[in-house]
Amino acid sequence: MDVTLAASVDEFFHEVVTDALSAVDLDASEPASWYLVGLLGDFTRTRITGDPLGVKLVEQSSDPGERVKTLKHVGDTSLYVSGFFAESLSRSLVDVDYYVGIGQSAYSQLARHFHAGRSLQMIYEELADQFPQFVDVIATVRKRIDFATPDVTKLYEMWLRTRDEWVEKKLRDAGIIVDVTKAPQ
Repeated sequence: MDVTLAASVDEFFHEVVTDALSAVDLDASEPASWYLVGLLGDFTRTRITGDPLGVKLVEQSSDPGERVKTLKHVGDTSLYVSGFFAESLSRSLVDVDYYVGIGQSAYSQLARHFHAGRSLQMIYEELADQFPQFVDVIATVRKRIDFATPDVTKLYEMWLRTRDEWVEKKLRDAGIIVDVTKAPQ
């Protein structure tokens, strides 16, 4: 996919998210998929702070609007970090499971702030209930938009581990002949 063909960031991410949802076989609602599009677009402009998400999750605020913003920040950051940076988390003190637990909890609490049946409540419930699958979607998006990695060796190592068709196509596009008959190592 060529990023220059997209008219906007949202259009670009909608195409990539739709492809990723299909790749991980997640039947997400249309509002949830658009939520992911917005989340990814927001993180192109937002810097991830070093704020401890676990502390933010348990902090109480007397202002319900502020609490909603905090829970959204914790859920969104947890989803983004666990999907986009899963490999680097394996080398840190907290792993992906930590972020998954925090994100699920934040979205679950957030869903309870809205009236039953409202679209935001349903989106947050879906994100909480299927958080690990949405992490897989974000990880798939990352793989597909990693433009800065023309490192063919890295792509080949990724293909050896995952046998991902998209990675195989990128290798073929780079002129690498991939022998799919060889067993994974």
